[in-house]
Amino acid sequence: MTEFLLYINYRRLIRESISAFEAAHRLGYSVAVLGQPLPPELACYVDEWRQCNPASLGSLDSAVEELRKCVQIAGVICFTETAVEACAIVAAKLRLPGLPHATVSAVRDKSVLRERTQSVSGLTHRLLQNDGDLEEFIGVAGLPVIVKPVNASGSTGIYLIREPADLDVFHSTSKKIGNPTYDPTLRRETLTFLAERYIGGQEVSVEGYVWRGEVTVVGITHKSTSDPYCLEVRHIFPADLDCQMRRVIEEKAKEYVLALRLDNASFHLEGKYDGRRFSLIEVAARPGGDYIASHLVPLALHYDFYENLVRIAVGTAPLPPPAAQQVAGIHYILAKQEGRLLGYRGLEAVLDHPWVQQAIVETPVGAHIVLPPNDFRLQRLIAVISTAPTQTLLTNHLDWVSKTITPVFASE
Repeated sequence: MTEFLLYINYRRLIRESISAFEAAHRLGYSVAVLGQPLPPELACYVDEWRQCNPASLGSLDSAVEELRKCVQIAGVICFTETAVEACAIVAAKLRLPGLPHATVSAVRDKSVLRERTQSVSGLTHRLLQNDGDLEEFIGVAGLPVIVKPVNASGSTGIYLIREPADLDVFHSTSKKIGNPTYDPTLRRETLTFLAERYIGGQEVSVEGYVWRGEVTVVGITHKSTSDPYCLEVRHIFPADLDCQMRRVIEEKAKEYVLALRLDNASFHLEGKYDGRRFSLIEVAARPGGDYIASHLVPLALHYDFYENLVRIAVGTAPLPPPAAQQVAGIHYILAKQEGRLLGYRGLEAVLDHPWVQQAIVETPVGAHIVLPPNDFRLQRLIAVISTAPTQTLLTNHLDWVSKTITPVFASE
């Protein structure tokens, strides 16, 4: 009887879901998905599908029981932010390896994460529960500070407060983000924000797994973000670090992961390195998104992140990552103005470059672009994935990509 791997929900970026499902098939498993209806371009990669609402325990339990009647489930794969809790519940129900349910709150709620890692990080922070809490925190911590929703996904609703005027922007727009329909991962009627002392330094993310309490670091990603809303603009994998820097980041990342009691899961840990220490920003108990796990890791290492996530889910150890063969990166073309997007200048020249592996449309031509803080999801327009022999060459190349592609708007 064919064994199935169970995926709850699929990734918003369909190419990431395709990569995950292809990995399962390569290892000889069939794919079952619980969640909303599948888009046609993804459905052909799925062998069994059941509709359910993973946020509803009744709906989730009913769908799992229905699925168990006709297939043998060998593992539960957590690879989406929206299904971290659901995957932990189902894995425990089926007595399969999975993230301990007691750990879910630590990776889904930034205030819990801060409490559990306080002894490792020592970062000054405060949960904002009353009017005036933010101003009071700034009076103690000083400026700049970061304000973020405790349980939103990605870069949704992050504010960098550098000066008093930024406070006005936060207070005038943050209540809209508190609407649960704004972000599909939100599970509260109102959204609580967390304020933290701003961490200086170079932002990186650490990609890896935990299996039976053993942490494997696959690699470190160099990240660039926009100012002031911290939208991710560029990733390069692996980051160009000397041995000492790499050792500090990897060892500290392991401390953070173990403090959160992650196990039988992958992790995407974001932080900043200032030359002396590595400070935690947040941790997700799933593979890195933005094509890091699905595209950059395989391109750079010739190592499949999703295949090793399958191994963990069925109770076997992940393979050790090899040394990098090349450097892979992704750069996002951002809109700098609002209006209806008509197209691009310079895109053909970029597509013709031999280092460009793929260009992916994030926001379609014809869309009406609204910029943060009014909308955090439309500013990224096109993602360009490239490879090069070294990080310096790739950085220069992606700089050229950024200057060459120019969005054209109806107002021009």
